[in-house]
Amino acid sequence: MPAGEGRGIAIRSVRSADATRCAEIFLHGRRQAFSWQPADRFRLDDYYDCVREDAVLVAEADGTVVGFVSLDPQARIIHNLFIDPGWHKRGIGSALLREALGLLRGGQRPAELACAARNAAARAFYERNGWTPVAAPSNEGDALVLYRLSRAG
Repeated sequence: MPAGEGRGIAIRSVRSADATRCAEIFLHGRRQAFSWQPADRFRLDDYYDCVREDAVLVAEADGTVVGFVSLDPQARIIHNLFIDPGWHKRGIGSALLREALGLLRGGQRPAELACAARNAAARAFYERNGWTPVAAPSNEGDALVLYRLSRAG
């Protein structure tokens, strides 16, 4: 499935051969996104635990995985969306979100995701893409904000 606004990005289902690359993107993305946490809190193996029960789609450019999204179609929840930092601001995150929403269509409830309250860049990205915060963060250091898709999805 071509995506990424004509930039040679393909979105497809994850393959077992993609796991190591996705784990690297996940590790580096989390260390960057959660900069207030010690870097050693995050491990390469975290990826496997976090996507174990999820459907995973990857974005591929020139034969290299450059991002992924994981979701639970039954629960209508997007769990993870990470893009290799060298590929930010190229429409890849938006393309992955669109494809993920294709897997979430037809449910009775709106699609949801959670984002770290302190991750201002991710929050702005989701809000630009039509997601609305519906639960205010608590005062905890690792508070999450719950988002729902504000348009039909």
